[in-house]
Amino acid sequence: MDIQNVRRMRAVSAQRLENAPQAERIALLYAGISMGLHALVAVIDWLLSRQVDAAVGLSGMGTRTIFQALQTMLPVVLPLITMCLDVGYLAAMLRIARRQYASPNTLRLGFDRFWVLLRLMLVRGVIFTVIGFACMYIGISIYLMTPLAEPVMELLMPLVQDASILSGGLVIDDATYTQLLSAMAPAFLICGGIFLVAAVPVLFQYRMAEYVVVDKPALGAIAAMRESRKMLRGNWIRLLRLDFGQWWYYLAIGAANVVCYGDRILPLLHVELPWSADVSYYLFYFAYLLMMMGIYWLLRNRVEVTYALAYEEMRPKEPSGGAVLGNIFQM
Repeated sequence: MDIQNVRRMRAVSAQRLENAPQAERIALLYAGISMGLHALVAVIDWLLSRQVDAAVGLSGMGTRTIFQALQTMLPVVLPLITMCLDVGYLAAMLRIARRQYASPNTLRLGFDRFWVLLRLMLVRGVIFTVIGFACMYIGISIYLMTPLAEPVMELLMPLVQDASILSGGLVIDDATYTQLLSAMAPAFLICGGIFLVAAVPVLFQYRMAEYVVVDKPALGAIAAMRESRKMLRGNWIRLLRLDFGQWWYYLAIGAANVVCYGDRILPLLHVELPWSADVSYYLFYFAYLLMMMGIYWLLRNRVEVTYALAYEEMRPKEPSGGAVLGNIFQM
């Protein structure tokens, strides 16, 4: 099966889903848990913020510290849980692509691979951080060697000349800071362009690592990344074309993200809402979660089974026809 033939792969994906009676239930459970976790974290964060505001004075310093620490932990814990849940869902779709039996219990598989997935996330994070800093250094260097940097220099030179030890060094007021950000827009564009050119091929090299972790539980994170890199060698452009073939799914996600930032977009369009900024934030955020739940439930199955078929096409063929994912209790 040619992964560039998106229409054929989507037809096969739809056929595999029709023959999987549990697929819709798995998608609904996955979507409900995923979006429910995000909603729960938002509510907990709101409650903690109220407790922090209520703990005033020196007597409430300890209480504020505890609640603020809990708020700091929320953005760390949520991605770890969703990471495992996503991989469990991916495993279910891979089973369906292979015509194997899948049930909601398959969603638990990601939690069994937690430590491998955590190492995989950390290693990829380090790689992209290094690439990001390197691209920033190169982009800023290019920017400073072009006439595009002249407006920034004109803003900074008076500040540097007026700076002294007694004045506390370089002091930039809010108005000047805003002007600097506007003047440095070309620098951000240059750095972003270089990052895309450098990071996209690397990103595609490791896109199949989660499938390898699911398919070969004995492998570690580095070995899974190595296997993914072998599979994507010469295939990442074909996979990119497959991504473009799923434009309708990514367009729906983009529309949901526009709704998520509606509280910031509407003021830019000079539209005022008859309630507070906090109400607007939570209103649009929960509308976003409802949209994402619908997208995950109704659309994502077809997309993920299609990608699972692409993985099946690219992975080295085994005489057994593919490993059985998990034990009988994870089916």
